[in-house]
Amino acid sequence: MAQFNLKEFVYHYRNGKPAYYSYDEELYCGTFPEEWAQSHLPTTGPKECRNCMYYGSWNGVFLGYCTNCADYVYNGERGRGLIDIGRENDDNVVACHPSIFEAYLKDVLPDDIGDKDFMDSFEAINSSNGFSIEDLQVAPNENLSFEERYPDIDLNEVNDYYDELFRRENELENNENGIGIGYTIDGGGYYGSDYDGGYDSY
Repeated sequence: MAQFNLKEFVYHYRNGKPAYYSYDEELYCGTFPEEWAQSHLPTTGPKECRNCMYYGSWNGVFLGYCTNCADYVYNGERGRGLIDIGRENDDNVVACHPSIFEAYLKDVLPDDIGDKDFMDSFEAINSSNGFSIEDLQVAPNENLSFEERYPDIDLNEVNDYYDELFRRENELENNENGIGIGYTIDGGGYYGSDYDGGYDSY
């Protein structure tokens, strides 16, 4: 039986375009730079940063780094960072950094990324057909609750997806000392510990 090489790039295409590729047990947007997938710095990227995994995913694949990693670790060399699902940081402080939407995501439509069978991100944030991924950078009305902004989204269904996504991380991570992580689509994330004297922060 042939052994599969985890350090090999395996591309999956849709309509002749690379929808995503697998590398080192992670799925990436088909246009995400291969050299970046091979060289995540410690504590960054989909394996080692919970914010990257959550905010940096689209249709079940890794799209880009969270804003903390992009700005503080990579100094803008790998984009401005994502501050919400599909939404790039638009703060003036990072405007001097290149936008991923003008680099490896230029002219890439949301439906061309990942696989909706993994997760339908477009549906999850209640966007309508006809928008390009750049439209997702527009900030929602911050004065409205999640339910008011996205009345048609079944939070339980979406949260179940993210629970499963992070279940494998929880199983592997420090089971012996009770550390657990979790996120919800409505921002109710936690990062805490069952250890006496533990902490809760996010």
